[in-house]
Amino acid sequence: MINKKIINKHIVLINVISSGGQVLLIGLVYFFLYKFLLKSLGVEFLGVWSVVLSTSSLANLANFGVADSVIRFVALFSKEGDKNKMYDLIFTASLFLLVLFILIALLIYPFADIILKAVLPVKYLKEALLLLPYSLTCLIINALNGVYASVLDGMQKNYIRSSIFSFSSVILLAGAYLLVPRFNLQGVAFAQVVQSLFTLLSCMISVTIQLKYNPLKWRWNKVVFKQIFSYGMKFQFISLANMLNEPITKILLGKFGGMGFVGYYEMANRLVMQARGVIVSGTQSLVPVMINLSKNVTDVQTFYKKVFSNVLFFALTAMCVIILGGHLISYYWIGQFQPVFYFTIIILSIGTLLNLMVGPSYFYYMAEGDLNVLIKLHLIFGIINAALASLLGSFLGGYGVIYGWFGAVLLSSIYILNFFNKSFQLRYKNLFGGNDIIYSLILICLVALNGFHLIKGNFKIIDSIFLVIVGGLAINRILNKKIGLT
Repeated sequence: MINKKIINKHIVLINVISSGGQVLLIGLVYFFLYKFLLKSLGVEFLGVWSVVLSTSSLANLANFGVADSVIRFVALFSKEGDKNKMYDLIFTASLFLLVLFILIALLIYPFADIILKAVLPVKYLKEALLLLPYSLTCLIINALNGVYASVLDGMQKNYIRSSIFSFSSVILLAGAYLLVPRFNLQGVAFAQVVQSLFTLLSCMISVTIQLKYNPLKWRWNKVVFKQIFSYGMKFQFISLANMLNEPITKILLGKFGGMGFVGYYEMANRLVMQARGVIVSGTQSLVPVMINLSKNVTDVQTFYKKVFSNVLFFALTAMCVIILGGHLISYYWIGQFQPVFYFTIIILSIGTLLNLMVGPSYFYYMAEGDLNVLIKLHLIFGIINAALASLLGSFLGGYGVIYGWFGAVLLSSIYILNFFNKSFQLRYKNLFGGNDIIYSLILICLVALNGFHLIKGNFKIIDSIFLVIVGGLAINRILNKKIGLT
């Protein structure tokens, strides 16, 4: 039993490190990809690509949460040692999603002209229609790939999945460099199809080797289908509400701010989301610990305070680094200081900081299986985001859409934090220790000082000094206090 526990701890550590490494590598890949696309195609076509991807991704509303349920049932059947049920699960989920998304693609394509006219300026319609078939193809491939990637996660082989996804991002970058000069915007679409096919084949081969599974053998199981469908529907409500987030935001940005605004938003959002992904991966790895946590209020409070403090430290450090380095990032990524990009980075970073602080309570409810709270959270965010972004966007353009998104993050974060604190008799002042408050105030002051200096001639030196200060403070705190998510 002791050896098994030690092995499990090693597996969790490897999975966390590989997941974090995947996020960082993909972030680096997208840095070079967007810089290349910006130079080769221009920011407006980058925005067109972003909107087409977001529009077609709305079809994911129909996946019924099947991929999410696969993780749970793979882990369950693996624990029971029932390989036959696992084989039935993989085949049944794969066949269902494959057929479903082919039908969805066939339904969407004839109406593509009408759909894209509603979300894009007419002058970009031709290019968007050229992209859509490839976007739908990737949608089908990725739906099937989602099953095999979930199988690896359920088997605690996250490090294999992370390695595959990391290498596939490099393939996307190489493909874009090779194909965009010849095929322009379509070259990106070609590269994405190649990336999706590589990921699918690699995940399939990995699952086949790990389980000695034959994907060509017919194994449809009605009982298994009912199980994954029933469980997956609970997650589908969350996905449905979550779909009011990024796609709606990008569509509204395109309408009120133009494709150039969408392009800069896409770059800023990608940067912030990569940093967010590292922290989320670390917090999510604690779900098994939360499942086994005592239901005693005092025990929950103690555990939650520690996790909250650690998440606050990493989130505040990461977001401050992004804000303080915004001028430098804009200069080296875009080639000049771009106000829209910089402004978007600031708002997204502050909103993401609030969102990350919700992480410990979010994953606690997920571990408890209390999905009703999470459904309400996503519905609150989605509805407020759509309403505020539409209202403010009509008056303030693209900036209004960003303000609307931030307002939705703020209000939804307050909702779940208040709900959790009330449930476990916590107060906000109890969540912040003395070191947390001092560290937070110092970083806030640095960000404020950074905001006062907008002299373009000196920003490289001043920003670099601020970044060194933040790095030194963070390292000092880590050395003087054991910071970690475990």
